[in-house]
Amino acid sequence: MPSETVPIQVVAKCRPLLDAEEKKGCRTIVKMSGDKTALVDPGGKEQNFVFDGSYTAEVKTNQIYRERCEPLLRRAVDGYNVTIIAFGATGSGKTFLMSGTEDEPGIIPCLNRSLFKHIEDLSSKKQFFVSVTFVELLDEQMTDLLNPHNREMKVRHHPQLGIFVDGLSEMVVRNDEDLARLYEQGHRARQMGATDVKAHRERSQGIFSIHIDQKETNSSKVGIKSTISLVDLAGVEGVESNKSLHVITDVIGALGDPKKKGGHVPYRESKVTRLLQESLGGNAVTMIFATISPADMHYKESVLTLQYAIHARNIKNKVEINLDETTHIIAQLREEISHMRDKLANNNNRDDVLKMQDLIHDLKIAKQQTWEEKERSSMQYEEERKQNLANKGILEWVMDTMKKGNRELQEKMLLLQKEKDQLTNQYKEKRKLVDEMKDDLQKRIADYSQLADSGKATDSDTKTRVSAIHQLKERLKQETEVIKDIKRRLKDVQERQRSEREDARSQNMMLKDNAELRQAVEAEERRRIEMENKAMIEEELDRVKLEFANDKAEIQVRVADGKQYTQNESMGLEIALAELKADRSVVTLQLQVHQQEKDRLQQALDDAYKQHKTEMETQQLQHFQVFQQYREMFEEQKAALDKRYRGLLEDAIRDAVFLSTRNNELVQENQAAKQEIAELKDKISMLGGRPSSAGSALS
Repeated sequence: MPSETVPIQVVAKCRPLLDAEEKKGCRTIVKMSGDKTALVDPGGKEQNFVFDGSYTAEVKTNQIYRERCEPLLRRAVDGYNVTIIAFGATGSGKTFLMSGTEDEPGIIPCLNRSLFKHIEDLSSKKQFFVSVTFVELLDEQMTDLLNPHNREMKVRHHPQLGIFVDGLSEMVVRNDEDLARLYEQGHRARQMGATDVKAHRERSQGIFSIHIDQKETNSSKVGIKSTISLVDLAGVEGVESNKSLHVITDVIGALGDPKKKGGHVPYRESKVTRLLQESLGGNAVTMIFATISPADMHYKESVLTLQYAIHARNIKNKVEINLDETTHIIAQLREEISHMRDKLANNNNRDDVLKMQDLIHDLKIAKQQTWEEKERSSMQYEEERKQNLANKGILEWVMDTMKKGNRELQEKMLLLQKEKDQLTNQYKEKRKLVDEMKDDLQKRIADYSQLADSGKATDSDTKTRVSAIHQLKERLKQETEVIKDIKRRLKDVQERQRSEREDARSQNMMLKDNAELRQAVEAEERRRIEMENKAMIEEELDRVKLEFANDKAEIQVRVADGKQYTQNESMGLEIALAELKADRSVVTLQLQVHQQEKDRLQQALDDAYKQHKTEMETQQLQHFQVFQQYREMFEEQKAALDKRYRGLLEDAIRDAVFLSTRNNELVQENQAAKQEIAELKDKISMLGGRPSSAGSALS
């Protein structure tokens, strides 16, 4: 396939100034315009950098993805390897840019959704097979984030796969939901694996890889494949203390620094640079996002990031479409194994034996690259990962069952909410109509009172007005009954919602070991109950106001009809009014006391949760330290056993070689002895002796 030389693209991204930085009096030192980025040093002098693009804090991630990453995704679908790297200091916005939030998804979620849109557009012509891996590298130790097992993992080179991690679980995905789910679960596993989150972020590297295999439908043509590597590197401030990051900067310098260009490129000095070998100077279309902070307190980290980014921009990659030659590779490996077997039959050399073992292992891995085998392995990994996550105590957290809930329960809640919204709209419409009717009634009563007071009203006019008022009152009563029915149905829906929530909460109690999530759910439940109670009080106030309006209308009609109140009745009404005013003051005071008590209890509850969280984190840290001690002991014993095993294996190989050599010598001696016996027999026969007795004597 023809190759193409493409430079690594570098884009600068500045995050917003944080509230904490503003409180400390930090000032902004970053200026961006087009492809230019400028930093103002402590002396007030500007340092200018030119990249392929620059984005200020105001630019949203979806715009960055659309302009910079979507073209790369199209190249990946065409069969080219693609790498997107986030490079910068801890806290400069790397993870936010790559992962984002629910409100503002990052580059990876945007890419996950867009990938399957491209696949759907091509599904009539091609068949696609997509799988993912997620590995974390911390202090040169690798962790399988999708299936955190304890098996040894090695960075190897394979004639078909190229450079890969042997032992890393590869999970099959069928749609964008699977892809997003596995990335989110791996990301959560990475978070839970850290006891000191800040130190972990400064030192760890995460590589999420999407493998795309494709072939034309009903065709025997060789398919194509590609890999999208999404990389979140460690904080650049740890370049001197972090070996992996130090080697990465050495590789970037060796490839892109004009002063060092052409020298040795130390890919093999770190596992992460070995895995990124194709991305930095190899067969991949690479984009690097240099993330920086705008605050002057982070000037040193920002200028260091941009200096390395300038060197990275000078690197040239040589890319080509990747053919899927699985069948050819398997046949080639089988032929090499056959030749090696023939060679070992004649000469049992130790180096050849080890080479034979490597060839057999390569053949095994090549066979695992068929779509059917990947599917079978993925199903095994899916069951295995649940057990491994459960053993680490993070199954529920990683799978996020509390957040996502049961799909059937979600559908029920959605239907109930929809019904509630419809009833609420009906209630508002009816309430508006009733208010208009009340206003009309008040106006009619006022007009009737004025007419009655003037003494100009005729009997027929009075009867007509009184009849209209009574008809309007009847309609008002009917509409009021309709409102009551709607409120009753609303209350029924709310009760059903409450029941479903209780069921959901009982299901979520399986996450009782996760205090932080439980606190969030309970806080949400308290807020919901408070809102429902508030709505209930408002509804009751509306009911009371409506009844008061009806009573007021009745009184006004009676007064208009000539009703006279005695002195005792007036005094009784005044006393009742005074009692109501007194009760109102008492109720207001009680509400204030209840609110103060609620605030006090809320503060006490928050303090208790904080204390519990601190104690749990301390306990988890202690458990982790004990686990680390046991693990170190296990690793030491394992290393000793491995050393002993290798020694025994070498002894066995030497013994096998010695026995084989000795066996050949004995065969030759046996043949020589037989020849000598035959010659002696011939001599005895020639002398006229007896061969049988001579042979017996010789034996």
